[in-house]
Amino acid sequence: MKSKKALLTRPALEIVAARFRALSDASRLQILQNLFNGERSVQELCELTEMSQANVSKHLSVLAEQGIVQKRRQGLFVCYSIGDSTIYELCEIVCGAVGKRYGQVMKEFTGR
Repeated sequence: MKSKKALLTRPALEIVAARFRALSDASRLQILQNLFNGERSVQELCELTEMSQANVSKHLSVLAEQGIVQKRRQGLFVCYSIGDSTIYELCEIVCGAVGKRYGQVMKEFTGR
């Protein structure tokens, strides 16, 4: 039996919600997916995601604001990497649950 956890305050819940909002955009998830393979410059992320520099920079700003990514200046370039290692586990949990759910839905359609 699970033990009861203390309820978070409304301000704490707003902080958690902001974190989830930062992760609620497919473009930001695509950027994170590319950063899982290591540090990347903005230009590299533009090429990998086929997004404009302005768009990639906007999304990186949201992720950085939440501490999910971190940036490092290298001469004229800015390089980004994962700033919070718990994001790996979170993505694994969510993707696993989505995959399981998707598999269940497919069984209903195919009868298998």
